[in-house]
Amino acid sequence: MDDESLKKSSFPSRNLAVIAFVVSIGGAFNFGYQLLITNPAQDAFLSFTNASLTKQNIHVSANELGDIWGIIVSSFFWGATIGSFLIQFLSEKLGRIRGLIFSLVIQCIACALTILSYFMTSHIVYTISRIILGGAISVSLGIAPIFITECSPSACRGVVSLITGIMIQVALVFGATIAMPQILGTSDTWWMLYLIQLVLTLNVIVYCLFIEDSPSYLLSIGKSEKAKKSLIYYHDITEEDAEILLIDMDEANVKQEVLGLFSIFKDKMSVKGCLLGSLCLVATTYSGIAAINSFAFEILVSVGLSSLEASIGNIIICLVTVFGNISASFLIDKQGRRPLLLIIFGLLAVNNIIISGLMYGFDRSQNVWMGWGVVAAIAFFSFIICIGPAPISFFITGELVSQKARGAACTWANVIFYGTRSILLSVYYPIKVGLGGPLAYFVLFCPSCILTTVILYYYLPETKGKTPEQAYDDANNSLLLCGTKNSNEKLLNDDKVES
Repeated sequence: MDDESLKKSSFPSRNLAVIAFVVSIGGAFNFGYQLLITNPAQDAFLSFTNASLTKQNIHVSANELGDIWGIIVSSFFWGATIGSFLIQFLSEKLGRIRGLIFSLVIQCIACALTILSYFMTSHIVYTISRIILGGAISVSLGIAPIFITECSPSACRGVVSLITGIMIQVALVFGATIAMPQILGTSDTWWMLYLIQLVLTLNVIVYCLFIEDSPSYLLSIGKSEKAKKSLIYYHDITEEDAEILLIDMDEANVKQEVLGLFSIFKDKMSVKGCLLGSLCLVATTYSGIAAINSFAFEILVSVGLSSLEASIGNIIICLVTVFGNISASFLIDKQGRRPLLLIIFGLLAVNNIIISGLMYGFDRSQNVWMGWGVVAAIAFFSFIICIGPAPISFFITGELVSQKARGAACTWANVIFYGTRSILLSVYYPIKVGLGGPLAYFVLFCPSCILTTVILYYYLPETKGKTPEQAYDDANNSLLLCGTKNSNEKLLNDDKVES
């Protein structure tokens, strides 16, 4: 396979596809899994928390118990916010793979602590383990996309990076199913939910012990021979082709200096990429997906569905997200990042108005068909967000900044992401109580989609198949939905030069 065919191939090599899948289990899958298992199994966890308090001679009302459990649930994102600050340090000091392995080991320790908390009947130990687990998963979720992006040829970078979004959605389906009270979501078996995660993570650790680090990272620390072997392994190319790519990568690295968490703010291009990547993550959260992931079951019950119907509806919604991510694999590298984000954020704004309208209609009429209308609207929401914003937001920061700034930029993007998500989950219930469910949903999630569409239209370059430098070369040109006129012409000229 020559360099030209490599650049034009839109499909990853077998080695790259397998490794992207495996490392995403430790990051994206575990993140999605933790997002949902506490929702359908909530009664079991409330019972556990109440038993722990009673053991300490503390007696609380049902409302107080709910408030305590809400704090415990949000503690995962406290840990995730703190852990995000370690992404840049671990990914640069230990390397992408060793940093990932370290975070996976901490995940295993946290899962073991969670299981121990069950047998101790201690909500305090459970909370501590949840904070540690949140921190470790945030590091895994931050490093894994960096690693996957750096190992991927530019032509198939978007398709490979989709694995993060796909694995999150697969985990949501899996978690929503096995955490049902009819399966493992009971007072006697909820600890097995964490045993499953522990076993999966241990297998990922074993696999990661035998794989190469990313080519660009190895080259940045002066290990050219290992970088060449890594290119051959992940790109499935010959030694001669790898040497050509190494020369190009080496020339790019010479022009760069390592940027830390604070020195990144001295580089204009890196700051812009970091802010745009952070905006995509935050906007995805405030599109409504965070509330749907965390409170879909309760939302469906509130619009007239029975407990069983709400559980089935929740699983249907999660299944739809998987199909959305699969559809994205055919669109992201074909249509580009920019048009998908602009079109879908606009559609999300309209769909959120429909969801809040159906919720309001049920409040006024109590018609059950409106409840199923909410299910359909949320399912459509979940499908379209998984075509664009959900998967793209997890890897676009890495495409918007250079290799030397990637660790710092992804650290800040994840810190902002987890911090704002924590705030949203903390204020959602009070705002819902104060304004009512329909108006709260509208106020929180409609304006953010509209504002994001406007900002991204004026500032987001198309990154498909480009280095950050190439993408920003077009930043001052006349804006189009799919990028810029000059950028499209430049890509055509580059193809002619290569041929």
